Order: sequence, then C-alpha cells, then structure tokens
Amino acid sequence: MEIYTYTEQENQRIDVFLAEKLDLSRSKIQKLIKSGDVCVNDKVIKKTSFLLVQDDKIKVSLTEDPEEIIVPDDDITLDIVFQNQDFLILNKPAFLSMHPTNFSQSNTLANYLIKYFPNLKNVGEDKLRPGIVHRLDKDTSGLLIIPLNNESFFEFKTKFQNKEIKKTYIALVSGKLKEKQGVLDIPITKSQQKFNRRKVAVVPDKFTKEAITEYEVLREFKNESLLKVNLKTGRTHQIRVHFAAISNFIIGDTEYGSTKVNKKYDLNRQFLHSSQLDFNFKNKEYSFSSDLPKDLSNILENLKS
Repeated sequence: MEIYTYTEQENQRIDVFLAEKLDLSRSKIQKLIKSGDVCVNDKVIKKTSFLLVQDDKIKVSLTEDPEEIIVPDDDITLDIVFQNQDFLILNKPAFLSMHPTNFSQSNTLANYLIKYFPNLKNVGEDKLRPGIVHRLDKDTSGLLIIPLNNESFFEFKTKFQNKEIKKTYIALVSGKLKEKQGVLDIPITKSQQKFNRRKVAVVPDKFTKEAITEYEVLREFKNESLLKVNLKTGRTHQIRVHFAAISNFIIGDTEYGSTKVNKKYDLNRQFLHSSQLDFNFKNKEYSFSSDLPKDLSNILENLKS
C-alpha cells in the first residue's frame, strides 16, 4: 500500500500525479485506477481524469503482476544502419510509435525489436520499453540507439544524462528567423490539461525542466526556413515546443504547429528528422547519418522549384 498527501494548491489529474510518484507505465497506472486500486479520501476513484485538491489523501494498492512480455511482431523490416554486440543504430520510419502502452498492443518499434532480438526482453528498466534508452516522437523519423544488453543500456543512459551524445535533427519551420544561428534556452513543463503534452514554463513549477536547443539556418525559402538543430537537453517534444514558442512552427506539426500554415503543404506529419548521432562508446568514436526520407525531401524539392 502506497499512501500520499496532495500538497499543491493547483488541481491535478490523479493519473498525472501517480505517474510522478510511481515507477510504473502509463497503462499500469490507468489499470490501477480503473480496477479500483486507488482511493482518495478513502473513496475508490475509477476515473483517470479525477482532479486532486490540496490535502487529499491518496492510497494505492499495488500487487505484483506475473512476468509479461510484449507481443513479438514482424510486420515491418527493421532498417538497421549499424550493429555490433553492444548496440544497434536504427533508422525509424515516421508513423511508428516507440513502444506499446500495454502487453497486448502491437505494431510498435519495441514489438518488432522483440521479434528479431528476443533477448531484449531483459534489457532496460521497463518490460514495455525493452532496449529503449531514448526515443523519437511517433511522427518523427530518423536515427535511434538501441542497446543490446544491460551493460550498454546503462552506459548509454548515463551518456544521455551527461549530455555526451550529440543529436542532430533537420527541421523545416514556418517563416524566417532573425538570428541565423542561435540558442533557445526556454524551460519546459508539463501541461496539466492534456496528458503527455508539454508547454513553455512561463511560471516555473515542480515539473519545470531546463531545455536548450541550438539551431542553424541551412537555407531560406519564401516563407520557410530549413534548420539544423542540436539538442543540448532531451525533453519530450522539445524542438516542437521551442519553435512554436517563437512562432516558427514546425511544418506539419498538428499538436504544437499552425493549422493555417500546415494546410499549405502536402505533408501528414511534422517535418522533423533525426539526421545524425555522434558519441564515444568504449573509447571509440562513432558517427552515423541519415538522409531525409522521401516525403520530406519531396517537400524541399517543391519549395526549390
């Protein structure tokens, strides 16, 4: 039994609160709530959207689940850029989620990884995220590191935490930037209205995290700018939130972008591609690059013409 007291003045969803307190997947938290294992002020709560108020007493009954693994899936062929005994470098296509939210879900990158690399089920800290040490948004394409054993998993995790891995993206944004090379140092926090959405932290709160994005303008078009973007921190949706904050929206972004702008382009996802990874692993330097996929390169060709 886990017992908490909600001390904040602002209301907060019960599922968001528990996600901060418990080392559990989102699906597990939702399952706990819907199965009646969560009480607020000694009353069972079954709505994941229930709003907590200051001084609420929360009780969570936790039971051990039998060992579960995600469903192996072979609907796609993995685009493996590099492989050794310690890690893979993959080129993730757009429209593919990183991992499932429950053990019956399929058609995610993790499901395909388990099919071709069964031992990954024991790699990492979450059975729903085997071998996943960093991530790309569902509709973002490009390069990913997949550790193949726990030793490399925790080494890469430390490298990401210490900002020792250089991640470079190519992005197309609306408008032109006054500074052709610059840094966006804008803290990001969680939205309390929508799960997994982020926003600029105008007033810092307990969820606020440092977020730093470096960019360089590679080419300007009439109403667009092609950028090379380096992440100095790896916050959820960081690039998309940062450029939305300065009104240079990522083209095609339906969550943080501009509907009016997006209508001008034949693109059904954000123009964002993980194009390069650079890091040192076991005293060896590695550098991997990935060309723009066809849907994005077509947009550039149309703009050039």
